[in-house]
Amino acid sequence: MVTLTSDGAEVGSAYTDSSGAFTAPVQFTRIEAGRHTVIAECGVRLTGAVDQVVTRSSGGQTGTLVILVFFVLAGSTVIRFR
Repeated sequence: MVTLTSDGAEVGSAYTDSSGAFTAPVQFTRIEAGRHTVIAECGVRLTGAVDQVVTRSSGGQTGTLVILVFFVLAGSTVIRFR
């Protein structure tokens, strides 16, 4: 049995195969941007790092709409003063 921890909290577990290899999903309870150390303990202590990135979206294509409106207004101004 392998127990995975990060910052003192358990984030996953798995069983090793006959050669000692294992694969396990890691599930953090909190999302905090930055690098986090994950420790696997199964008699031997293994460490690795996980980078968490937090992104934010305004939920739309606001930038595209602003550019489109700009070009429509610029085009109508050019046509008007021609």
